[in-house]
Amino acid sequence: MTPNKEDYLKCIYELGNQDFKVTNKLIAEVMGVSAPATSEMMKKLLADNFIEKDKVKGYKLKGTSMAIVSDLVRKHRLIELFLFNHLGYTFEQVHAEAEVLEHVVSDLFVDKLEHILGYPRICPHGGIVPRKEEILEELIAYPLDKVTVGQSYRIKRVIDNIDLLRYLENNHLKIGTEFFFSEKDDFTGIYTISLGTQSIQMTHAVAKQIYVDAV
Repeated sequence: MTPNKEDYLKCIYELGNQDFKVTNKLIAEVMGVSAPATSEMMKKLLADNFIEKDKVKGYKLKGTSMAIVSDLVRKHRLIELFLFNHLGYTFEQVHAEAEVLEHVVSDLFVDKLEHILGYPRICPHGGIVPRKEEILEELIAYPLDKVTVGQSYRIKRVIDNIDLLRYLENNHLKIGTEFFFSEKDDFTGIYTISLGTQSIQMTHAVAKQIYVDAV
C-alpha cells in the first residue's frame, strides 16, 4: 500500500462521512490533483477491491480499506496531539505537519507515542483516536447545517480541512466553543452564530464541516 493510495482512501472516507456523493471530480478538488490522475487511481483501487462504486453515494470503502484508513487516522491524530500539546503547534498547523509524518513514522514509534500521550481518545479537532487495530467510529454529533436555528450548541468536531482550520483559527472557534445559532438564510446559504456580543457569519460549505451537540 503506497502513501498515495492511503491518501485517496482517507479522502474517500472523509467525504463519505460528510454525506457527499464521492465522485472523481470532488476527490480531485479536495486533494488538489488532476482529474486524469484521480480517474486512474480510482481504476486501480476498484481493481484491487479497496473500493466500490454506488449509484447514490459514489465511491465507498470496501474490504480491508476501513482498517487501513483507521490505522492511518490513528497515526495522524496521535501526531497532531503531540505537536499541539508538546511542541506548541497551533490548531491550524498540526494538520499539515501530520499529513506528512503519518506516512513515514514506524508502527513502533506510533505505539510509543500513544503510550507517552497517555492513550488519548480525542484529537485536537475533536475526532476519535482509534486504538491499535480498532476500526474508527467517530463521535455522534450533527453538522451545523442540519441542526435547529434558535438554540445553543457546542463544537464537538471539525473536518481536517486546512482552509476550514484556518477559518476557525481566525475566528477564535475551537473544540468546546459554545455559541447560539441565531440565523440561517436559505437563499444566500449564510449561517450566523453568536458568541456573546460577537456575530460570525459562515457559508453552507463551512457549516456542514462543523459538528456540534446541543448545550
